[in-house]
Amino acid sequence: TPCVSLQLPGDTLFIFDGGSGIKELSNLLLSDGRMITRATIFISHPHWDHINGLPFFVPLYPRGNTLEICGPPNNGMSMRELIAGQMDGVYFPINIQDFGAKVSFRDLGEEQFAIDAITIQTMFLNHPGQCLGYRLGYKNKSFCYVTDNELYPRSNRLYNGDYVRKLESFIAGTDVLITDCTYTDEEYQEKIGWGHSSVQQVVDLADRTGVKKLYLFHHDLDQTDDDIDNKLAIAQTMLEERGSSTICIAPKERESFDV
Repeated sequence: TPCVSLQLPGDTLFIFDGGSGIKELSNLLLSDGRMITRATIFISHPHWDHINGLPFFVPLYPRGNTLEICGPPNNGMSMRELIAGQMDGVYFPINIQDFGAKVSFRDLGEEQFAIDAITIQTMFLNHPGQCLGYRLGYKNKSFCYVTDNELYPRSNRLYNGDYVRKLESFIAGTDVLITDCTYTDEEYQEKIGWGHSSVQQVVDLADRTGVKKLYLFHHDLDQTDDDIDNKLAIAQTMLEERGSSTICIAPKERESFDV
């Protein structure tokens, strides 16, 4: 389940979501002999597929490390309370008091701030509960992490033109867009209102906003590698037929790219 990491020059490490993939990231860091003394973890929302790997992230435990966990409060609970809630001795035997690292928590809404020379913007997405998308800027590069998110068809009564225009502005011209592409267009017809998007919706959005590279993300758990390859082929064909300059990729686990 979801986890994406972004390594910037120096020791700046940003991690997006703490699903099961954060355990794979932890394993990779350990196998490479990399010591992570400072990192920021951005949580999109506290649904379990986005936070259930956090207790297994090894850098949370050694003394001397410093980590900040940022994300939106939900249902009156702060980010600290949300993370502590899944580690309260009932769902997991270790609680946050067992972290050896210096771990701080930051509640986020829609806002803009900076960490060192990196600018961070946030936007609430169309998904049950409070869910944030993130846009990072560093020098002349930009990176958008936008999941989970549903793009309603124009014909649907829940379609909100103001929201779509706001999202278009948020991601416009970005070098990287990692975004929810859970369903094929056919599958989506039976999943409207579930908080996730389909191939055509994502292609339309990326093309008309001038996204340079589109990364298809957050696939349905019942989909096989062949199913994901099929979604990628459909998206690439759509972009080619439009004469779009957007490059579309379906990244594999542990795959890395230069921005």
